[in-house]
Amino acid sequence: MSPKTFVVLSILTVVALGAAVLAPGLNQGYQPAAGAGDRVFPKLIDRANDVAAVVIEHAKGRITLIKNDDGWTMNERDGYNARQVRVQRTILGLAQLRFWEPKTRNKEKFDKLELQNLDAKDAKSKVIKLFDEGGVVLVDLIVGKRRPSLPGTTTGGVYIRKPDSDQTWLAAGITDVTEDMKNWLERKILNIGFSRVKNIVIRHPDGETINISKPTEKAEVFKIDNMPPGKKLISPVELGSAGRALNNFQLDDVRKDEIPFDAAITITTDFTTFDGLSIKTMVAKQDGAHWLKIQATGTAGDASIKADAITARTKGWAFKISDYAASNLTMRFKNLVEDAKAGS
Repeated sequence: MSPKTFVVLSILTVVALGAAVLAPGLNQGYQPAAGAGDRVFPKLIDRANDVAAVVIEHAKGRITLIKNDDGWTMNERDGYNARQVRVQRTILGLAQLRFWEPKTRNKEKFDKLELQNLDAKDAKSKVIKLFDEGGVVLVDLIVGKRRPSLPGTTTGGVYIRKPDSDQTWLAAGITDVTEDMKNWLERKILNIGFSRVKNIVIRHPDGETINISKPTEKAEVFKIDNMPPGKKLISPVELGSAGRALNNFQLDDVRKDEIPFDAAITITTDFTTFDGLSIKTMVAKQDGAHWLKIQATGTAGDASIKADAITARTKGWAFKISDYAASNLTMRFKNLVEDAKAGS
């Protein structure tokens, strides 16, 4: 998204959302408190495109998102790509956030709204800060509990407090401030659909190898090409999970590829598609979690272009994946086959 486009969309979005927030609240006879209905950060709409850094602080750490020529990245994950839409939505949400109703000034009650200072015991609050390229603070806000439903609005609300004030507010609008780091990362690694997969070869370090294939893109069932003698497939559903392993494939965490995988515990899986794309995944369990590395190659044409795009995203990185995702890449014969009965 170009800077000009982002500004235009920012203005249109804020105007639309602001109307959606306020219009239902104009109830006859309602007397709002001083400041109610005002934007929390009235200058942000004009400076949305100037935001160069977003920092989210919480009791256990921080998340630092930096804008560069290619988009947003995360400092705490060595500059890995952040979710562009989520960051932009957060900036727009802060630009359209409006004071709705003043709440307590009593510090002893801040914990109920999750608006304590971060150094308070058991603090659940989050602090979000926006900076321009020169380091000037554009936003500094303590964000507390959400109010999914706020009468008189279509957006719900959130409890907020500015760090230099004891006045808490219920604000109307959408704020996307989560302390879960993975939700700020660009989580999608690959998206290779079931129909595209032609062959799969799973290689375990103890020598066990499983060859899986299907004859055409339209085929709905994979088969084991090297079925052990006297065995039969338990269920095509389980085998099909391998064919879907790279469909909307997502990370849980990421790090620079600086720690070699031990070959003695690394399981390698090779995927080949009908259009000539080859994907090699390497999975190793380290410190109780499954970590993945990826290599991609293409024979020619579109397959080569796709492989280059995958390599650009994944080279130099190791990805933490869920146990379920790992299980689809590390299948064993013992989970796929059973003894074949006579005549079956």
